[in-house]
Amino acid sequence: MPGFDLLHEAPVYFAVMCILSVMAVSVSKSGFGGALGAMSMPIMLFVLPPKVALGVLLPLFLLTDVWVVYLWRKWLNRRFLMFMCGFGVAGQLVGWLLFDYLSDRLLTGSIGVVGILTALNYARQIAFPDGETSSETAARMMRRIWVRAPAWCGLSGLASFVSLSGGIPVQIFLLPHGLARQAFVGTMTVYFFTINLAKLPFYGDLGIFTADTLLLSALLLPVIPLGVYIGRQLNRMMTDRIFYLFSYSVLFAMSIKLICDAAV
Repeated sequence: MPGFDLLHEAPVYFAVMCILSVMAVSVSKSGFGGALGAMSMPIMLFVLPPKVALGVLLPLFLLTDVWVVYLWRKWLNRRFLMFMCGFGVAGQLVGWLLFDYLSDRLLTGSIGVVGILTALNYARQIAFPDGETSSETAARMMRRIWVRAPAWCGLSGLASFVSLSGGIPVQIFLLPHGLARQAFVGTMTVYFFTINLAKLPFYGDLGIFTADTLLLSALLLPVIPLGVYIGRQLNRMMTDRIFYLFSYSVLFAMSIKLICDAAV
């Protein structure tokens, strides 16, 4: 099986990395709307080449999305979803057209820099409040939605198509609107389900899926229920304030990881 060398050379290590990758995305999607999802692809890349990892993970992403959409179906913001899904799918179309020409390192590095700046700005607002309430911030972001949505959601779709790292740009878009944590997770979940579903014909055209990738996806299916359960329980234990502190902290950490990946 091309690309599966470690499965034969170090089967235990291979299995552990695959399970951790799927656990990261299932916990993330069910509990945090995808905040930890950026960890999934880098973990899988320890044992699989990028193209093969994409083929293994996308079916698992979609199956997790279906389950989590059902769990959070009552908590979502349809107004934001129209912007997010529309521009996210448009970004994926650009990713498909430019797949062979895009520099993955430049893209991920740029996203990482912006993610760090966004997280640091949130920390500044906590340490040195400027008098603007969260509702005033949300209102200001809403006035700029026709600028922010094409930029961040379009970039999210593009990054998601190329490297499954679309979570950070869409977090940059949605976090400042200050939704209740349940609405944030529900909205993000439907968004990721939509753009992951939209990838299927494009990935099929690029030859991403093979019998081997689909077989490994099937073998990893039992990991999803455990991850979904853990993520849901963690969300229930948090207040909105703790949820946002955690989400911005993860945004900062994942952005540093993207910059490190781009620099290697």
